[in-house]
Amino acid sequence: MAKAEKPPIKGPWITIKRNLPRHHIVKKVVSTFIKTEYRRKGKGVKFQYPVEKLPKGQVLCIARPGHKKNFDFKVDVIPDHGFGEGSHKEIAMDLRRKRKEKPRNFAELLTTITQIYNCAENDIDALLKKHRSLKNSFKTGGPVEALLKIIKWLFIMEDIVYWDNEGRAFLFNFLRYVAQEKREKTLREALGRVKNPDKLKSFMKKSGIEWAQCDK
Repeated sequence: MAKAEKPPIKGPWITIKRNLPRHHIVKKVVSTFIKTEYRRKGKGVKFQYPVEKLPKGQVLCIARPGHKKNFDFKVDVIPDHGFGEGSHKEIAMDLRRKRKEKPRNFAELLTTITQIYNCAENDIDALLKKHRSLKNSFKTGGPVEALLKIIKWLFIMEDIVYWDNEGRAFLFNFLRYVAQEKREKTLREALGRVKNPDKLKSFMKKSGIEWAQCDK
């Protein structure tokens, strides 16, 4: 009989707000992991950290260990939000459907995601107060509030795992590219071939979409 999995150890809330730059975010998150997990490691030991409040009393959490080693984590996407497992492709395709439904509202959504990408504002609730109409703009796909909070933590995960590379930029530009590529055949090709920033840059250049660098 297979042994039952151990329930995850609940860690403290990790709150990232204001215009905190990337290196401060990484330091805060990784320091929380170290303080919580020190001397509690072992086979089958898992950790879960609450990071965002969601509507209806739900909470978005991140879980460790992730798919890779060291300080990687996984964003625990809630199934009923309609993002699947929350893979980069699933999030990008949700954005693509929203752009097709309401291009003008999508432009505002992309502006908001760009602010998160640049760490101009890490508080999603504050951003949604500034963009009040955005929260219920789309009938397609998952809820905007959950989407933005998931993307925020995917950016943070990319910073931690690929600090010495273009992790955050790769994800942001991948989301932009998938949402805006006009040629369905080219998009299908890209989804099968894009595995690194250089390959994505090649597809973006052919489509006339400029690569966006992170400000911080």
